[in-house]
Amino acid sequence: MKKLALFLIPFFWLEVSAQNTDSLLSSQYFESKVQLLDTTGFTFNKTYTETGTYWALDSFSETEVYHAELNYTNPNKPNSSYKLRVGKGGQIYSFIGAFGESVPPQWRNPNGVPTSYGGGSNYAPWVDEVWQMVAVDGALNNVPDSSYFIHQAGVYLKTPEQKKPFFSPVVAEYYNPQKQSYSIVNWGQQAHTEDLENIRHTSSILYYTTYTNKGNGIIQVDNMIYNFGNDDITFLNVPWGGVRNSSLDHFFISTPTNTLNLSPGQYGQAPITQMSTTGGYIAWSHDLNGLAPSLAMAHPMTTNTRSNVFRYGDAGNLSAPGNNRDYHVLEMTKQPRPGQLNFGKSMIFRYFYVLGSTTLEAQNLILQENLVKNSLDTAYIPQKTEVDSLEYIFTQTDSTVTFSLSAEGGLKVRTSPYSESFPLFKITSKEDKEVLTSNPYYFSAKAYDRETQSIKLLGFTDYKGNYTTTHDTICKGDNYTFLDDSALTDIQNSLTYVSRLKSASGALDSLVAVQIYVKKVNTQISKKGRMLIAEPNATSYQWLDCGNDFAKIDGATSSTFTTSVDGLYAVEILQNGCVDTSACYGIGITGIAETMLPNLKVFPNPTEGDLIIELGTKVEDLELVITDVIGREVYRRDYGTTEVVNLTIFEPNGVYLVKISSKGQKIAEFKVIKQ
Repeated sequence: MKKLALFLIPFFWLEVSAQNTDSLLSSQYFESKVQLLDTTGFTFNKTYTETGTYWALDSFSETEVYHAELNYTNPNKPNSSYKLRVGKGGQIYSFIGAFGESVPPQWRNPNGVPTSYGGGSNYAPWVDEVWQMVAVDGALNNVPDSSYFIHQAGVYLKTPEQKKPFFSPVVAEYYNPQKQSYSIVNWGQQAHTEDLENIRHTSSILYYTTYTNKGNGIIQVDNMIYNFGNDDITFLNVPWGGVRNSSLDHFFISTPTNTLNLSPGQYGQAPITQMSTTGGYIAWSHDLNGLAPSLAMAHPMTTNTRSNVFRYGDAGNLSAPGNNRDYHVLEMTKQPRPGQLNFGKSMIFRYFYVLGSTTLEAQNLILQENLVKNSLDTAYIPQKTEVDSLEYIFTQTDSTVTFSLSAEGGLKVRTSPYSESFPLFKITSKEDKEVLTSNPYYFSAKAYDRETQSIKLLGFTDYKGNYTTTHDTICKGDNYTFLDDSALTDIQNSLTYVSRLKSASGALDSLVAVQIYVKKVNTQISKKGRMLIAEPNATSYQWLDCGNDFAKIDGATSSTFTTSVDGLYAVEILQNGCVDTSACYGIGITGIAETMLPNLKVFPNPTEGDLIIELGTKVEDLELVITDVIGREVYRRDYGTTEVVNLTIFEPNGVYLVKISSKGQKIAEFKVIKQ
């Protein structure tokens, strides 16, 4: 018997293709009721093309950030057409409509940039003035640094060695052409790299985003934040973003009576607005009265958190000399209660972008499609049993990990976060070393140093640690003893066990996934007359007499067995180093021997114990007696008047005789095999 320390994690299996795996890993929990209004005119692609947009980032090309594009064209409503570009961090870094490019040009005043910044005045390349999520642990965001900001988009280039943008790694993504939606999951990054050297802030946040085209100028955005770390997130921007003043310089806030009020101001000076005091939407336009191509946003009015407000306004005095930011800020903030978004918790949000020829047209579309009602702001995390699962088979060498989906016996993980779960990643280093771990910092404490080449999300498990995998093979029915002296007995099917070897030093646990393959002997038997025929490609055979305590039959050692003696027989087969015994099969003892009931049916026969007898007609004063092969009575019961009898034979496997009488007269007799 083999010894290996393991612990079983029970999961369910969902058979899926590789493509559906990507769909499940990037999916969110809540479907929208907003229907697709236009099935034409939408395209999705990941091939970069020039747009002509001006970016104030002379050190970097747009190709550094480009990841995917959603494009919608409506020739009948050209002001509802758009081109939305998603960056490598899952952020919206370019949003072009009839109003032109709306995302700010990323300008920073070069006079305020320390010489130590590796990116110079381009130190925030599409990681700040973009549409994204931001998470903050208020207890750790302390002065003088106040630098705990986990960006969805990526990091600032604030250390000397940072010469290229680093965007929050994509760990899963999926495009659904039927739904016209694109989903992306990113490992969020602590943005302030200059402080990470001393403060050592880390990030255990996964950002889920789904962009869905609904047609006629409506874009649905679904966001989810999952925390798999120890920090307690108490402040969120969902979303943080804004527009270019040069294309959308007038800002409007809705009222409960569905009017739009012009609301100018500077960021930090304009009043903080409670979302519950609005009509549930805002808008921007290049016309003072909103009579120009416009962009609107429908948002939740209520919240699961302590606060649901937005701040807005120009990024300083944009007419002042030297201020070329061209940026009107929008910050929608939530404040989770303590413990509401700590380890193993998630929060989910939904809002809508709406394009129109005027602010009024955008407003009417918001009202017509009930977008405010269909927006979302909730704290929700399912239990493990509520989430789909996947099963992987891994092959691991010193430097490479390969995996494939399996229907049986693999490592089972959940496809989405569940309460108090840890992600399982396959991580590849720049030297092409691969590991399975729940620690995204496995190769380096600084993700942006590019020691890590790629991170792929495989699913979610109960334990945090570094996984190794191994294999073993046993015969069906074998026992298995592990290093911790726990054991499994009579193993019938392939399976994977995970052992949790706790670290005494407080480091990550070592998790060993052992894939046990069960070799099975083909014990199927066919019958031809009085001949029983076994699998022809085995190593050896021994036929047995089931009615004689499975005694070996002398000379019966071939793949076929023929006898003139009625009875119940099985065969013991040696195949691929494993031995197994077939079920018992009858020769000359099945069928109904005697009956006065022409429509009598008995099934299943052979049976594992449960038996159904359909008499074919109502029988009065029915008595049923069962005896074994030596005539010993094992069952007797009066059933009164009935047409169907259901019973269970609890006796050992063997051949039994069933006699049925009515008013004291035998009306049927037949044999039953229990196996």
